[in-house]
Amino acid sequence: MKKTLLVALLASFATNAQVRERNDIEVAPFIGINSSNYYGDVSYTSEGNKTLYTPVLGVTADFYMNNRWSLRTGLEYQTLGSSVYTHAFIDNPQDNNYYRYYYENEKLNFIVIPIHANIHIGRSRNWHINFGPTVSFMTSGKFGNEKIDIGHLRKEQVGLGLGFGYRFKIYENFSIGIEHQEYISFTSNTSGGYGSYSSFDGNIAGNFSVKAIFRIPSSIKEK
Repeated sequence: MKKTLLVALLASFATNAQVRERNDIEVAPFIGINSSNYYGDVSYTSEGNKTLYTPVLGVTADFYMNNRWSLRTGLEYQTLGSSVYTHAFIDNPQDNNYYRYYYENEKLNFIVIPIHANIHIGRSRNWHINFGPTVSFMTSGKFGNEKIDIGHLRKEQVGLGLGFGYRFKIYENFSIGIEHQEYISFTSNTSGGYGSYSSFDGNIAGNFSVKAIFRIPSSIKEK
């Protein structure tokens, strides 16, 4: 009987070990792989673009309102863009001059700030689903190995983020997490956006990452 009670107590502790409390904070540096492409008019890519794969890294912070809901924000470095079908003029009179067609990577670098609601589910709250607006600030760009002028591009962008993940408890205040995130921009890379005189060229992306999750327990005592 005593053994049964002890096993039940240990099982209960293991189940609830990941449940957070109001005012707890979790800080989670992460690294992963990102896939992105353009969507919208992009008429200059009639042959079809290919997905661009780049690293993604950053840190997120969850501020718990109770044991189920938290507010997530953070600071991420993300490269969006596409592998663009393009051409170059080959000035070679011996071959009658010609155009060479090929794919080249176009990369737009962003600092990203998510502002997401995050719901933690499951008996031990190991699963989570986050969603909400994402604000991005373009910092630089490249086409192939050449730096591009981003003066004609929209620097501030807004989109929607959605993701889910799972955590593996290592210690009470430390876990390892895996996460998948999706993103779609509502603003165009070109400054005009939607309109009769301008095209819409938006970003879509998805990434998979691994996180080191550090819990900072609340110092505020609930009454």
